[in-house]
Amino acid sequence: MQDLITFISNHPVLCLATALVFVLATIVELIRARRNIINISPSRVTMMINHDNAVVIDIRANDIYRKGHIIDAVSMTSKELRENSKRLEKFRIRPIIVTCNAGIESQKVAALLLKHGYNVYSLSGGMRAWIEAQMPVVKE
Repeated sequence: MQDLITFISNHPVLCLATALVFVLATIVELIRARRNIINISPSRVTMMINHDNAVVIDIRANDIYRKGHIIDAVSMTSKELRENSKRLEKFRIRPIIVTCNAGIESQKVAALLLKHGYNVYSLSGGMRAWIEAQMPVVKE
């Protein structure tokens, strides 16, 4: 115990920086937990598509979508989702899986859809994770 007190008194900046990193990491985790967005793995996405008739909404730009996307994925940018809810309304009774490049933007869109009452999930890691898991990709 005496060694810990000596260390803290000799290295106050290092101890303060460590405490700050811990507090920031805790805040980030609390924000993630509060969003209520369920991030799912590529293998879980496949199961949901096959067993639960889930629909995949790809929110990447159309040119990137055409270079490679999940089979039967629907291309809708996040702007289109916000402005044209009629196109999305036909999927209300089905689970919706939102994907983007890295899984960050899809979490934001999924949070918005969750507020509007959709059964929504976000592909954890986005299309990068899908490709790394060697899942099938369709190119146009």
